[in-house]
Amino acid sequence: MSSTAHIALAKKLRKRRERYIWIQKILLKIKSFDQLFVIIIATIIGLFAGIISAGFRSLIDLFRELFWHKGALIDVYRAAPLYLKIGVPAFGGGAVAWFVNRFAPEAKGHGVPEVMNAVATQNGFIRMRVVIIKGFASAMSIATGASVGREGPIVQIGSAFGSTIGQLFQVSTRRMKTFIGCGAAAGIAATFNAPIAGALFASEVILGDFSAAAIGPIIVASVFGTVVSRAIYGDFPAFIPPQYMLHSPLEIIFYVILGVITGVVAWIFIRTLYKSEDLFDSWKAHVAIKGLLGGAILGIFALYLPQVLGVGYETMDIVLSGNIGFFLAVGLVFAKLFATSLSMGFGASGGVFAPSLFIGSMLGGALGTLFHTMFPEITANSGAYALVGMAAMVAATTHAPITAVLIIFEMTTEYSVILPLMISSIIAMIISSYLLNDANIYTIKLLRRGIDIFGGKDINILDKISVSSLKNTLFETVSETLLLADLLNIISASQGTNYYVKNEDDQLTGIITHSSMRRYLNHHEDIPDDAQASDMMNRNFTVIYDETPIHEVLRLMIQMDLEALPVVDTNNYMNGEVERSSIMSQYQESLIQVESAKVIAKSIKFLKKQYHEKLEVLPGFNIARINTPSQFVNQTLKSLNARQVYGVDILLIRRNLDGKEFDVIPKPNDKLLLSDQLLVFGERKKVDHICSMI
Repeated sequence: MSSTAHIALAKKLRKRRERYIWIQKILLKIKSFDQLFVIIIATIIGLFAGIISAGFRSLIDLFRELFWHKGALIDVYRAAPLYLKIGVPAFGGGAVAWFVNRFAPEAKGHGVPEVMNAVATQNGFIRMRVVIIKGFASAMSIATGASVGREGPIVQIGSAFGSTIGQLFQVSTRRMKTFIGCGAAAGIAATFNAPIAGALFASEVILGDFSAAAIGPIIVASVFGTVVSRAIYGDFPAFIPPQYMLHSPLEIIFYVILGVITGVVAWIFIRTLYKSEDLFDSWKAHVAIKGLLGGAILGIFALYLPQVLGVGYETMDIVLSGNIGFFLAVGLVFAKLFATSLSMGFGASGGVFAPSLFIGSMLGGALGTLFHTMFPEITANSGAYALVGMAAMVAATTHAPITAVLIIFEMTTEYSVILPLMISSIIAMIISSYLLNDANIYTIKLLRRGIDIFGGKDINILDKISVSSLKNTLFETVSETLLLADLLNIISASQGTNYYVKNEDDQLTGIITHSSMRRYLNHHEDIPDDAQASDMMNRNFTVIYDETPIHEVLRLMIQMDLEALPVVDTNNYMNGEVERSSIMSQYQESLIQVESAKVIAKSIKFLKKQYHEKLEVLPGFNIARINTPSQFVNQTLKSLNARQVYGVDILLIRRNLDGKEFDVIPKPNDKLLLSDQLLVFGERKKVDHICSMI
């Protein structure tokens, strides 16, 4: 490169840097007005979510017209030739499965669990590409007939935008989570024309935070999301509610029964959903093949019950009006359950909120028909039970009864049904919580990956540590028949905290702690000569195993005020102990590693491909990604000694082999290759010098 070109490039980079600094100053000025800043950002997120919700619905209509014809999905499906009835769902399944797997795997499935995971364990970081991938994939899935809803994608898309805004302004973790909640709330509010329920969904399900600092911006975003939606589609309820009145106080009994049955059906739905995912995951075939076959099966199944295709709002309107018979309603409960489980299993992208509404409405409609036939004078028509069933199923699957009640109220503007809504929703949630061990349709997906969002980042880091890795095999053991006077002499000369008592078969029978024996140390002359260790040991002790989660081990230690716990095998033979200090030491080390990795990853994200682009991460210190200087090629990191010779640390090696890039944590004997890129860190002058060597 000529000197003239170098000068021109330097000027271009300088202008870019000056422009970046100018923009950054403006952003920092806005951020200085904290409350105003948060409200402005919440408004922007709400407006965007409303627009993207409308755009998403338009995209679904566009794909539907492309693959079928204009009109309701069920109608165009019935009018289509056989090859399209099977071929379109098959094509949609295969295309979506391939597209999502190729560009953004986190866009697969519900969407909501991924947002919850980002809030709990990823400090609110969501990739912006999710907005495009999720929107396209979910619109394609719904339009081609997959039995999924549109609310999950909108939640994930709105949350991704909120996260991107937070990353742009480099806000704190707590503020980042609030912005994610704003996106989720506005998405739900715009989708269902339900601003209150949108705000509560974000607070109750996504964040689990009802503090004033969080709920205020979320309400603002929810309001503006609804404003945009109403401006485009008008202020109309999502469903036309049936006329309702409580005919008799005894009718509450039937709503209790509805709640119990709904809780059981919700459990069946969730279990079937994840069994289907397991079945497809265990099949060793390409994701596109799985999607193609799954979509074809769905198309064949819909030949008999086309109501299971897509979101299903048209069919829900029919059951709310009381125009679906008992047997058809019962059949649609299990047909939709199967179709949704199949769709999620083969890789469709969409939500499970709308399928929950559908299943709940059909179940309520069927039971309402039965109750009204048997007790016509004291029961409402089947449509009222269908409406209550919708809320009960949402509460049972999400374990968010407040959101479930309010979203049905806002979607129908029918207040008179609020009492049965409340009782059925609570009962359904209690039943499903018991059957699912307090997990819900969202959290169970994360628990299957080993992620406990209620424990948050701390528990997930803890549980990456194993008992076997911390187990100390050198521990103090004593015999049951050891005289207590001799035991006190051992304790006086030992640094141990626990003394493990074993019987003649070498099995653990009790524990003596140092603290429990402290009171005897100065009065051992009063102890009877025949006193033994078995007289003083604690027989009601707790043991752990190699498989016990570390967070559970720590909980037991804190609960019992112990500094160590014994590790035993299945035959109660002790093979080690775990100390509280070892857990805390390993946890701190793991936490530092995780946070350091995030800092490096965040730094890499801002670096451009050019070797000369640098980023100041600390005052006077830069980080840069460079091509390997020719002087470094074929040298090991040990022989290079970059810290002593060049004053920089090589943090990461990005290696390209056979066209695939991967990152390598530097080790002393690693040889550097000409095709490598290095992430270097050091004082500004030292980093500049390294860059000049390229």
